[in-house]
Amino acid sequence: MRTKSLLLSLVSIPLIAQVSPVASSETKDVVPAFNSSGAITLPAACLKVDIVYPHGRQDRNEVTVVYDPKTGHYLWHVATHNTNNPDDTGVYLNAIKKQRAQAFADPTGLIDFGFGGTIFVKAWQGQAASLDAAVSASTNEMQQGLAVAEGRGYHTDYKFVPIAGPVIGFAAKIPPGINPFPSGFTCEYPPLSAYCPTDNNTISSVSKQGANWRLVLTNRFDVEVILDRNFDLVSIQQLTQPKQ
Repeated sequence: MRTKSLLLSLVSIPLIAQVSPVASSETKDVVPAFNSSGAITLPAACLKVDIVYPHGRQDRNEVTVVYDPKTGHYLWHVATHNTNNPDDTGVYLNAIKKQRAQAFADPTGLIDFGFGGTIFVKAWQGQAASLDAAVSASTNEMQQGLAVAEGRGYHTDYKFVPIAGPVIGFAAKIPPGINPFPSGFTCEYPPLSAYCPTDNNTISSVSKQGANWRLVLTNRFDVEVILDRNFDLVSIQQLTQPKQ
């Protein structure tokens, strides 16, 4: 009876919430980025982590960390790993290489831009002594945020610039009175533009103009987007003609 009671007690003990790197899963790479001088590359790491959340849910995720050796700033992203496809790796790393996301190495932080149905941006200001230290710091930050992430997911603290289409994957609302992209940016026929996929959206370049940010976004044509120092929308204009 004592053995049975002990086993029942052990079963009732809750799992410890934790983030555990998967052995031998980490790879190193370099990714395109920008700084005040133009296009650069930054070192990056990609690894799998097993996550146990406070209420018992378990996931295997992929973490991508980008590091700026000059300032020590780093950023990290989490993507759910497809356990049915062992080759489903480098999800966010590939997004950066395909220019659907870009980093700008600024002295004040590593500025993280993404472009899906809208623009999202965050200034990462944490610092580490090396890429390896940035990976450790990133997984520690994930560990500390598990209670919130279980219900809402990571990265709910991005600033959104809702210039077109719905905000995808984040809890955000589009305010009224915003300026949309020029018609036909994502579709050959302008009336269908609201229903077109955004898979071809890319951030061709990121630069600073005084206190403002200048992004060149590309789909069927190039669009210039100007954001102010707080990443609020200033203007949008079409730069090139639609591709045939």
